[in-house]
Amino acid sequence: MTRKARALDKAAVRDALLAAMKTALEMTARAAEDARKGATHEENRSEGDKDMRATEQSYLARGQAIRAEELAEQLQRLEVMALPSFSPSDPIGAGAIVRLTVDGEPRVFFVVPFGGGTELVVSGEKVTVVTPISPVGQALVGRRAGEDFELTARGALREWVIESVA
Repeated sequence: MTRKARALDKAAVRDALLAAMKTALEMTARAAEDARKGATHEENRSEGDKDMRATEQSYLARGQAIRAEELAEQLQRLEVMALPSFSPSDPIGAGAIVRLTVDGEPRVFFVVPFGGGTELVVSGEKVTVVTPISPVGQALVGRRAGEDFELTARGALREWVIESVA
């Protein structure tokens, strides 16, 4: 790595992810409630045996309610998840902050079971959350600092170099 990167506070990264997930939970719960109200609204009453407005609205409401329940459970699990320390020789696993370069560009990933795809800004740095089962997560888990590999991302084969694991 050409520059010395300062260490990110792992708890601050998790807190930022928790805040993002709480916002998503609030929006999902609100959308589920709106859909539930829509399903029972007078304008959505069936006007015939082929009119499915209320049924479709209730399916939407139930799906959003299920998603809200899943998010709430993920939040609870993430709040109590251990944040292990990784030495330079340790393999990447859940709870790791991984600094790497992708085709020469610096990137930071936080490997956790929930919130994959979330982009955070912590201490002025962009951190991308990946789950161990995502393509990037699968490529990272088990590797160590100093390793490099190739992975197709955004339709192109890219060179990934792991700079550090914390």
